[in-house]
Amino acid sequence: MAGKELDPYTSPEAFLGAELRLRREARGWSQTKLAAVAHMTGSRIAQIELGLVPATLANATALDVALETDGLFARLQQFASRSPSSTDRVRSYANLESAATAISTYTSSFIPGLLQTEGYVRALINNSRLQESDDEVERRIQKRLERQEILRRAKPPTLWFVLEEELLRRPICGPEAMVDQLGHLAQLAHGSTAVIQIIRTDVGAHPALGGTLCLLDLPDRPRVAYLEGAFTGDLFMNPEQVARYALAYDHSRIRACSPAESVDLIQAAMKEIRR
Repeated sequence: MAGKELDPYTSPEAFLGAELRLRREARGWSQTKLAAVAHMTGSRIAQIELGLVPATLANATALDVALETDGLFARLQQFASRSPSSTDRVRSYANLESAATAISTYTSSFIPGLLQTEGYVRALINNSRLQESDDEVERRIQKRLERQEILRRAKPPTLWFVLEEELLRRPICGPEAMVDQLGHLAQLAHGSTAVIQIIRTDVGAHPALGGTLCLLDLPDRPRVAYLEGAFTGDLFMNPEQVARYALAYDHSRIRACSPAESVDLIQAAMKEIRR
């Protein structure tokens, strides 16, 4: 398989999916062949292998029968269904992000997770907590920081970010931590890690305005779109829907400043905060 494999240790669903693919390929079966034997659809098999959707107990039992795995998938499904580590949508996105060869993101809310400093992460998560214990908050912080491991790979994904200018001045954290965050952003923009473009506040409305839109290019699989709001997150795999969101992303990108001009805007925001 070309590109980066799905990391099976990002979640119980990812582990089950990786194990399913391993057992299927050991038999020399395609996803279509397994679907026929297990009386499932090929798309469902693909989604489970990607960790996109959790397998039901009925799915797992059918897979055990088809692959003669003596209850393995039923046991993995029971473990996954009891895991309290995260919500299904966040797990699904994290699974895909870890396997992506290219990540394109637009956001108007806050600095994207892959670009956040620890100080920014801590302030953002602590200030947005709702009835969570200190341990739960710390786990969220560490998971957010662990996502950045993909940037340190020998072959990291291609990254392209389009950000609204207003989020450069939103005081998510204290002045010192905010300057540190913007300095980190400018450093990344100067290097080869990511392309970062800023949309000036005076540009006005455009199709992607509001919330967060991510497009993930995956090895040997169709592109996926992910939309996130304050309390919701949705994955889209339908080609027509994904194409629509990709067009919205392109509209945001052509309205943005050049990478060089964007660095100037980031540095200007840093100077304002230092005053």
